[in-house]
Amino acid sequence: MPRKKIRIVPLTGNSQKYGLPLHSAAWVSYKLPDLDPDPSTSDEVSNAKSKSAQKSYIFLAGGGGEGRSGIPNAVLLVEFDFTAKSLSNHPVSRFETVSDLPHRMAVHPRGDGVICSFPKSCGLYVINEEKSEEIKKLVLKKSDKLLTRLKDVGQQLALKFNNEGSALAAGGEM
Repeated sequence: MPRKKIRIVPLTGNSQKYGLPLHSAAWVSYKLPDLDPDPSTSDEVSNAKSKSAQKSYIFLAGGGGEGRSGIPNAVLLVEFDFTAKSLSNHPVSRFETVSDLPHRMAVHPRGDGVICSFPKSCGLYVINEEKSEEIKKLVLKKSDKLLTRLKDVGQQLALKFNNEGSALAAGGEM
């Protein structure tokens, strides 16, 4: 049976620079709960609101490493607009990891967090919502949860959650 040819369509002009070399990227769908649920709205309006609340985001990670390159190490959360086929001009949220360069990542199936592999261990970053008046803002924060089994294990070259998010497979060199 002949193989199907995959046609790659270049998205010229739809790239962004975020001030650091990228080492990993992962899709995440994060659903924002409705700010002001109105029981008097029709089902059609509710469905339209629900679809608009579903935004597509991408976790990006990278940086300049441990050296004194002046390039920060960071985990970024950026928005992707499928209609315009473009990334947001600026990250929605940015968490600088100081001297730790993030290499690999795995997004939790719920879409509310990501595990990143660093040279000596792994870290968990979660999406939090900050509300002020009528504005919601997504903020990326390092989780307080201790990843005891992933502490001081060295750099993990592969990370993957199972479909339910109840188990994580990680693999590195010995």
